[in-house]
Amino acid sequence: MKQVPNRPTNLSVIESCGLLAALDATEKQRLAGECSAAHADRGDIIWLAGAPAGFVGVLGAGFVKMTKNSSQGAEIAIELLGPGQCIGVLAAIEGRPLPLTASAVTGVWYLRIPTHVFLEIYNKNSAFKDQVVRSIGPRLRKAHDMMSRLSSGRVAERMAAVMTILMDTYGERRGSGVRLTVPLTRQDLAELTGTTVETAIRVMSRWQKEGVISTERQIITVLREDVLGEAPPSSAQWADL
Repeated sequence: MKQVPNRPTNLSVIESCGLLAALDATEKQRLAGECSAAHADRGDIIWLAGAPAGFVGVLGAGFVKMTKNSSQGAEIAIELLGPGQCIGVLAAIEGRPLPLTASAVTGVWYLRIPTHVFLEIYNKNSAFKDQVVRSIGPRLRKAHDMMSRLSSGRVAERMAAVMTILMDTYGERRGSGVRLTVPLTRQDLAELTGTTVETAIRVMSRWQKEGVISTERQIITVLREDVLGEAPPSSAQWADL
């Protein structure tokens, strides 16, 4: 049975988006009224690279990966984006085709803001323009970091990479640990790292036993950040991970 996240309201998605924080209440209300909500199941393509930028997407629930194909035809993950983040912004502003393919890694709810509506507000709001410009550098650095981290052949390393990336965006400091503010199932983690649910469960169970993480109702708290930043042991128990 497919797990479908609850549909958030249009306005709650707009208000949770950091990139749109520079908009005033009237502009946010307008976007909420003129956009449409859409759902994508795990594995669905939201758009293909080369498509026209007909809308800007704002993620309300679930995760989307942005990918491109190498010259050998292999899929390369460039970004992992989740609730509160936007997709397709630069292509819409520059009036060029979308450079990357966007696909749902989990069940996703997102908003489609028509490009002409987004651009009208963007061109009138200088604070919003500044916010977009300031977001470009950090986003490019995160994309480069993700490509480097997910190039590993070991599942445990890839899972550690995804956890580290999610901590950076959705981490909330709780005492000596970092709590991820978005719920993640074992299936979600398996899809995010390109492995099986069974393998994801084994890695997570080992981390729990070693005190690296704790979980409660699909909310993960990282207790030992240093371990996630290290390569896993080269012993036989990690050989198939």
